[in-house]
Formats: sequence, structure tokens, C-alpha cells
Amino acid sequence: MMRRVTTHDIAREAGVARTTVSHILNNRPGIIISPKTRERVLTIARNLGYVANSAAQMLVTGRSQTIGLILSRPDLISVDAFVPIMVFGLNEACRTQGYRLLMESIQEPAGADAYLDMAKSKRIDGMIVINPRKGDVGLRKVIESRFPVLVFGSSGHPKEHSVATQDGEASCRATTHLFSMGHRRVAHISYAPLEYLPAVKRLEGYRAAYKQAGLWCDKKLFAEADFTSESGYQAMKKILASNTRPTALFAGNDTVAIGAMTAIREAGLSIPENFAVVGYDDIPAAAFACPPLTTIRSHAFEQGKILGEAAIALVVGKGIRSRQDVISLELVIRASCGARRKTSSASPLRGANTSISKAARSGGHREP
Repeated sequence: MMRRVTTHDIAREAGVARTTVSHILNNRPGIIISPKTRERVLTIARNLGYVANSAAQMLVTGRSQTIGLILSRPDLISVDAFVPIMVFGLNEACRTQGYRLLMESIQEPAGADAYLDMAKSKRIDGMIVINPRKGDVGLRKVIESRFPVLVFGSSGHPKEHSVATQDGEASCRATTHLFSMGHRRVAHISYAPLEYLPAVKRLEGYRAAYKQAGLWCDKKLFAEADFTSESGYQAMKKILASNTRPTALFAGNDTVAIGAMTAIREAGLSIPENFAVVGYDDIPAAAFACPPLTTIRSHAFEQGKILGEAAIALVVGKGIRSRQDVISLELVIRASCGARRKTSSASPLRGANTSISKAARSGGHREP
């Protein structure tokens, strides 16, 4: 029978005291240990095959060393590549700091106490909720219970701790890029219904670009999708059937954009010769779309790591400030936008001399 690896074994291999190993493996707050020592001990523990005795660990620390990841839409793991990539980053952050990740699905209608019941179960020390709907009652209850909960995006609760990207600014940038290429009728398909606040922020950024350009934003050029390529396909068909046909699309994510591109081709339009498309997220499939998709690179893996680190900071009592600028977003320019179009003198573009339009004219591949 294989002998169980102990903290004594790890301490001997790392050349540190057993108490130091215990502090690191149990992630005890208030103990100052250098990052280099912490990483060396955790690496040795993994290499030796150390498995913590969860029951004993919880008796000593009062913690389960587990972060709960709550998905309100479990199908997102399979339909939107951004989510699993972000989860990989989140798991990496947890693993590095000695935490496990427990994934759960709370779907509506699940009862207003579903989040709170999980918090009270003692199975998790903190909770991360991805893509909650605005005003989610169950989430509101657990936030107000003062249990450590971190929201990716926003539920709109004034007391929530949240981590989000600058969705509005990035969406304005993507739409402005299409204006800089000579388009004047740019459509937008939200990646989700507008009960999800990040989708609202991206719509606001799209509209802000119209305002900055001095152009009128026709409501017929907007449609909602529901995370999937199929919903992007149907939304694009609806827009193309309207009297005001666009010449370009800014899609709320790449998954929706790829579905929309199918509808565009079925309508007899060629991308990018007759129609330009910009997505959001830069999932792996974006570079291999036909043609390759211009998109906002949102760094899903890095965002996941930031989420994990922030959640653990909440658990150990360090606290965080809600952050809206966690990572720099980039406009990655590929073939789906094509060459600059000739524009009518009757619809001038205000502020066309922007860094984005300069990058487009000079053939730049990335605009931070």
C-alpha cells in the first residue's frame, strides 16, 4: 500500500519548517511568507502527490479551501468558448493558492434561497457568480448575508463586489473602427438578452460610437441574441429583412458573430467585400472563421485568474474594490472588415482621426 505523503515530507524536500508548510497548505491569513517560498512548497506538494485531508483541514482552519463557481446558464460551457477558457484561468488561480474549485449550476426558477443554501452548506468558503441576471433575488440575499461573493459582470446590486471589463469603451472602439472603414449603417447584435448588464454596456458603447460620429442610430439595426451561434444567425436574418439594410455588424461576442456570418452569406452577401463584421472576445475559433474575424481580445484566461485571486482575497478578509478595468482590451484586426469603403460627403464621420482609424489605414493588427 502506498504511503500517504505528509507535511513532514514536503518540509524536508523544501528545506523549510513543517509549520511553514502547514501555513501555506492551509492558506492561513496574517502569516507573511514570500511568494517564492509559497510557490516552491506548492510545487513540491503537487510533485509528491500530496492530498490534503479535507476533514482534518477544515477542523483546523474552519475552512473548506474551496471556492464555488455558480453558473446561471450551464450550457455556456459548451456554447461559448470564452467561459471554459475563463474557468481554466480561475482554476489555475485557485490551485496556485491551495484552493479547490467547485462548479455548481443554479438555474431559474431555483428558489430565492438557492445561493444562500449553498453558502450555508459549509462546502465552500466563497462564491463566484458568472453572468447573473439584473436584480437576481437569490443573489441579492447572499450578497446581503455578507458571505464572500464575487460577481463577474454585475447584478446591479449596490453592495456587490464585482470584476468586469470596460464593455462600453471596448464596444465603442469596435463600432468606431467600422465607421473608420467607411461604413455608416452598422448593426449590433447583443450577445445576450438585455437583462444581463454587460450586454447593456456593450449596447451603450455601440450607441456612443454613433453619437461621437454624428450619425443617427436606427433601432432596426439592433437585435438581441441569446449566447449561441444559432441565436446570432436568427438575429442577423431579422436585421437583414428590415428596410434599412446595414453594411456592417458589431456582434456582442464571437459566438454570435460566427452565427451571424452564416446568415450574411445566405443573404447573398460576401464578407468582407459587401459586409464587414467585428466580434468580441477573440475565442480560438475567431482566427479560423471564414474570413478570419476582427474582434476585441478580452483575455479570458487572464480574467479567470483575476477572478480567482479576487475571490480568495475576499475569503481571507483582505477585501477588494469593485473593478471595472481589470485588464487591457485590444482590437485585433483581421480580414472580416476588408478595405476602407468610399463614404458619402453627406455623412461625415466626426473624430475620424482616431488611433483606431489610423491603425486600420496603416494595416495594424492590434490596437490596445
